[in-house]
Amino acid sequence: MEETPISEKILKFETFVNDVLKEDLRRHESQLDQINREIAEYVELKNMINTTKEADFGPDGFKTKVDIGCNFYMQANVLDPSQLFVDIGLGNYVELTTNEAQKFCEMRISLLLSKAKVIQGECAKTKGHIKLVLHGIGELSALPQK
Repeated sequence: MEETPISEKILKFETFVNDVLKEDLRRHESQLDQINREIAEYVELKNMINTTKEADFGPDGFKTKVDIGCNFYMQANVLDPSQLFVDIGLGNYVELTTNEAQKFCEMRISLLLSKAKVIQGECAKTKGHIKLVLHGIGELSALPQK
């Protein structure tokens, strides 16, 4: 049985939707998930900084557990929680005061939220393209076959 030109076009459009558009959507959603995880980490850091600023630890400081890599933890005694090291990206750490760290977190959250908004727009645009092509496939399917 020979395929008609319409059914060949339908097959090409379906292939385009599955191979290109859905892959683009998956990539955008993956980027969005990564950005949302980063936002959650900075919000958690900001909350932790607020907690340490509001708490009165006395001269002995406080005890905590520190991840030293690969989910191995070591007990630590923090005498002065007013200075902390913050990962600013690419494996670089900077020693900041709690106020500086809070400002950095707010700035970073704002930047990540604007990136997330752009990627959400890309997701919406790709979903629109998918719907448009699927609608076109539906119209092509309704045409009489020759």
